[in-house]
Amino acid sequence: MTRELALAALMLLASPAGHAACTVSASGLAFGVYNPNSAAPTDSIGTVTLSCTSASGTGGYTIELDAGGGGSYAGRRMSSGVSILPYQLYSDAAHSQIWGNGTGGSSVVTGTDNIPQAGGTSTYQVYGRIVARQAVSPGAYTDVVVVTVTY
Repeated sequence: MTRELALAALMLLASPAGHAACTVSASGLAFGVYNPNSAAPTDSIGTVTLSCTSASGTGGYTIELDAGGGGSYAGRRMSSGVSILPYQLYSDAAHSQIWGNGTGGSSVVTGTDNIPQAGGTSTYQVYGRIVARQAVSPGAYTDVVVVTVTY
């Protein structure tokens, strides 16, 4: 019985024949010190990088970001103990397209450069923003956002 379960798990992890082997990496966003008295939002930029080896396939892909620990695209939240600091992640410099999974008012990033088919690397910027004048307690605020690439 144990062997069958192990084999089933390995089969689930195997890539289908003809698909590219890809890795995704992301740099964290560092907002620095947030000043709740400032009238300006606090912005930061990070990256998501997709790297693939050359393989046959149809090309094209989507990149999704989950909602993080807050569980909602309408209001992502960093936390420091029991304190929270709302923020948002965007796929555009204008901060108008919430980067998510296509639900809850969010959108996904679609790659049209056929990286999974031809091999190579493509990097996308993630634009983070903390809205100005939020009354928050001092602390080190963090969140974890999972990146999912479908190709």
